[in-house]
Order: sequence, then C-alpha cells, then structure tokens
Amino acid sequence: MQTSSSIHQFLYKSNQEAAAAPNKISITEVFSERAGSYINEYKLFVSCFNAIPNMIEESDINCRKANSWFVENYEQDITNMHFIKRYLPGSKKPEYDDIFYFLYEDLIVNFDTNCSEVRFLFRKTNIEKVETLIAKFKKYKRRQSRETPEISLLVEGSSGIYTKTLDINKPKLKLDDNYNEDFKEIHDTILKRLKSKNDKGIVLLHGKPGTGKTSYIRYLISAVKKRVVFLPPNMAGLITSPNLISILIDHPNSIFVIEDAENIVVDRERDGVSPVSALLNVADGLLADCLNVQIICSFNTDITKVDKAILRKGRLIARYEFKELAVEKAQLLSNKLGFKTSITEPMTLAAIYNQDEKDFDKSKADKPLGFLKK
Repeated sequence: MQTSSSIHQFLYKSNQEAAAAPNKISITEVFSERAGSYINEYKLFVSCFNAIPNMIEESDINCRKANSWFVENYEQDITNMHFIKRYLPGSKKPEYDDIFYFLYEDLIVNFDTNCSEVRFLFRKTNIEKVETLIAKFKKYKRRQSRETPEISLLVEGSSGIYTKTLDINKPKLKLDDNYNEDFKEIHDTILKRLKSKNDKGIVLLHGKPGTGKTSYIRYLISAVKKRVVFLPPNMAGLITSPNLISILIDHPNSIFVIEDAENIVVDRERDGVSPVSALLNVADGLLADCLNVQIICSFNTDITKVDKAILRKGRLIARYEFKELAVEKAQLLSNKLGFKTSITEPMTLAAIYNQDEKDFDKSKADKPLGFLKK
C-alpha cells in the first residue's frame, strides 16, 4: 500500500491529465467550503474521475475495527489513501478520521470515524463487486444494547448536523422516594405513552433547578426501547433547520429531548423569534404523522410564559411541575441517604443529596438551610 502522502501526487497527476476536460474540478476545490481542512467526498471523486459518483452509505459502523479489517484484507487492492488524524470527542489521543481508500476501477471507500459511517463512491466499478464488499462490513455494525442506555446527541460539524451516539449512566432512582405523592399518576401516563409505537405528542417538565427533572429524563431513557435524540441547549436554534428534519426522518418513532427549552416553548406573542411553530409541526403537524416523534421539553421558566398552542389538549401528553420535596418525604429520603439531620421545610433533591457540601452562595450564608443537625 502506498503512503498517505502519495494521494496528493495521484490527485495532482489525475488533475493534470484531465486539464483539458472543462467539467473537471481542480484539486483545490475538493475541500469543504465550511471547513477548509475537510475533504468533500463528492468533489474528490469528481476531481479524480471527472464523473458524478454513485454513493452507498452504511451507518452505525464501528469504523476503528472495520478499518483494521479492511486494510488487512484489501491491502493488495488499495492504490492510494489519505487520512486525517485528530482528536475525536471523548478520545484521549489522536485517531484516524475521514480516511479515503482508492481501489478497483474508481471505487473510493470513505471511513468517517466520528460519524460511525462508511461511504462507497463509484461509477465504473461493477456494483456487484461493491455490494459484495459492503456485505462484509455488516459484521461491524453496532448493535444497540439496552443494558447501557444511549442517546443520540445532535452535533453540528463541517458537513452539517449529524448524530453521535453516547452512553449515559443508568440511574438508581426510586421514584417513590424522590418525588412527591402527585407524581406517580403523571409518570404512569408519560411512560405508557412513550412506550407506545407510532405515537406523538409533547411532554412538558418544568420547575425550579435541582428538583429532579434531568434525573427523571435519564430514568425515562433507560425505561423505554426507543431511540432518544438529544438537542443540547446551545443548539436550540437548530429546531428550525431543515437539516434537523432530515435527522428526524432518519430516526422515526423516536423520542426527542430538549433540555433548558425556554427559548423554544416561550409564547410567540412575547418573543417573535420563538421557534414554537417548528416544534408544533414536528410534534403535531403534518410532519408528525410521518415522523411519529415524541418530544420531551424541560425548562425552569414559569408555565404561564409557555405558548398556549403547546398546552392544547390532544397535543400534550402530560405536563408536570417539579417542586421541592415535601418535608416528610424529604426527611425519609435524607434518612435513607444516611444524613443525621432534621428537616423543617421542603427541599430540592439537589439540596438533600448534597447536604455535606459547602454552600458557596453568599446570599444564603445567613439563612437557615431547611434542616437542623441532630
């Protein structure tokens, strides 16, 4: 196999030989317009072969293992290659990403490690030969395990929006201990609907910080078998992006989680730039009948600020306000956690679980914490 730098000579030579072809793009144009260090696989193919490629994509591939197998078994067929070695999310050392292998008449095999995808671009290469190769990649397809709950995190990269699968910790959470008496009925409704196939609708979880909203969402993720797509708070504006619709089309019958959703659910009359319309279209509009996506929104803002259209019957699965745990339940939970305290007022879960940590909020320095040391 030739060295990684040889692709530059190969591409330069190919470009020189086809200089007379007016439709061929130059080498300098193969890089992504949004991020100059990333190669666009379509432009690369056109630059090399002066033809529009066929493309087959395999997703959820363990690219690290698949790449090792591919090089070991197809080294004699590989004529050129190129790669980027960089730090991927969560990696402690640089890893191979965006690897391009050239083989056969005009086949390019592109390993996108960060997105767990392998792309096959070709024009003249016999499609049966390509499909035979693709079939061998199936053994490296990731199998979703419910032993470890997973979320598909939305990420914005050089080529647009894509999902990155991450494991989350399975919570050891007893609902009866951690939430007030009125919660069980709401929980049963939410869980039943989320487990229903081809369902849609919105779940609103709101209340003060530290009252257990995120812990409950983590509990739900581990309790259902659907794919969960997570929108980070700093990407709230993407809900109006056409690219997001494409992601949801690829993940039908899933659960879409939006934490800190204040900017999304706020009343349109209060804020003219609120993306409520996009949210409603996904949850209950024409798109909803095709996508079957259920949406969980959590936020700290008062429910009165939420757009009334979201609260409409038939659209809303459930809504619940998380409050401080009542004194009696807070005392029982504190006892179970091993704290020797006497609780005198309702407390948030965060305060109960972290009683032994120093409070750095100076505004509370001279105020009682809601419990007395025995």
